[in-house]
Amino acid sequence: MIRTKTLATMGPACADVETLFRMFEAGLDACRLNFSHGTLDDHLQMLRNIREAAARFSHPIAVLGDLCGPKIRVGKVKDVNGAGGMPVNIGDDLVIERQPIVGENGRISSIYKHFVDDVQVGDRVLIEDGLLRFVATEKNYNEIKCRCTSGGVIKSSKGINLPNTLVNVASVTDKDWECIDWAVENELDYLALSFVRKADELNLVREHLRSKVSDIQLIAKIEKSEAVTNIDSILDASDGLMVARGDLGVEIDVAQVPIIQKDLIRRCQSVAKPVIVATQMLQSMIEQSSPTRAEVSDVANAIFDGTDAVMLSGETSVGKYPVGVVHMMSHISETTECYLDTTVSDDPPMKLKTMQLSAAVARGVRTIVEDLKVKLVAIFSQTGATARIFSKNRFSVPIIALSSDHRALRRMALHYGVIPFEMAPPSEMTVLIQQIDQLVQEQKCATIGDRIVIVAGSSLGTPGTMNGIVLHTVGEPWAPTPVS
Repeated sequence: MIRTKTLATMGPACADVETLFRMFEAGLDACRLNFSHGTLDDHLQMLRNIREAAARFSHPIAVLGDLCGPKIRVGKVKDVNGAGGMPVNIGDDLVIERQPIVGENGRISSIYKHFVDDVQVGDRVLIEDGLLRFVATEKNYNEIKCRCTSGGVIKSSKGINLPNTLVNVASVTDKDWECIDWAVENELDYLALSFVRKADELNLVREHLRSKVSDIQLIAKIEKSEAVTNIDSILDASDGLMVARGDLGVEIDVAQVPIIQKDLIRRCQSVAKPVIVATQMLQSMIEQSSPTRAEVSDVANAIFDGTDAVMLSGETSVGKYPVGVVHMMSHISETTECYLDTTVSDDPPMKLKTMQLSAAVARGVRTIVEDLKVKLVAIFSQTGATARIFSKNRFSVPIIALSSDHRALRRMALHYGVIPFEMAPPSEMTVLIQQIDQLVQEQKCATIGDRIVIVAGSSLGTPGTMNGIVLHTVGEPWAPTPVS
């Protein structure tokens, strides 16, 4: 069973129910709705298709809504001589005007109305993930003149990064608030906040969700240098992180990105929160049927680092091989995990930075699993919190997580090593063990004679009551050992 989770971006390449079902069969665990593209009506139809395919697949699938955030973009640009936009060469001057214009003859505008106010002489202006680079050289009230240091074609609506500029823009836009309310109405499982700079931005959204009586979990996308600086408070305010390497690699020295990735994953492990590694993981498979060797190594190294999930973007939203790329991601994950299972580490299980009982129990259970060659761990985790904490101990075997809460089951689909199944809280431990014994055999997770560990509480289905560990042999009757 593959323990690393795959998150895929939805789009026209995978919009129909049949393709989605085949992607789920190939190993897809979670779907990303990118609010930067399409209308809410488009996303509603996609969500309906996801849920229809998931019902047919009969396994929980998480849905994450990715908010646009305050993305600064180029305005409309004229297509010059079939180039797809306006060509600019090294040494050319580019004028960015305050008033909206159709870009041509070395002049463009930005959709961000305070662009001319915020950018100062000497600031860098990067377009399309840094493919085109400029330095601001002159400024007046109406426009900014920039000198090109790396040329190309400026196209309509391409993103602009301002790594040296203090941007005076709200972190959550009017469009974001509309998307947040839509996510609440349609019961999405996660919301990803783009261009997070500080914890207050997450807290603002959290309060709004509470006012709507929504338990949607918040993922902070780390793609700004300010976010890296404020990472401790951001991690504390969020339910998890996404290492958004595209904009992050533009905002900071690209050579620092792998180091930051490792650090963010380690931080999430220590506080038992999920982490997603994103951007260009199998980028070449947008057009090609197989990835580059470097891309395969990139995915494997993210798994070695300890990520919960790896994300696909254009590969599934607009790529030629949406099912094939999920197959490939699953194959890389499975092969990497098989190697990890053969390595012997003298390091003890990580001591999580949490005082919860489940963290200590999980640490002990991992030792039992390793010493007794246990086949799997089964836990009753009604809200998903215990499953999340167990996940961070990086068990070498699957964690079967049971709950009667559909929302909790879908959220658990994004946690490393966790396989969620629906089950009503049993009346007593004996019934729970019997039901788990039957489930693992039916699902072919274990066979008669396999040892499994079952973890539950004295009050089954009640959070915070976990206090029982049972070593059970599949197929054998169980009864509590009498106390003499």
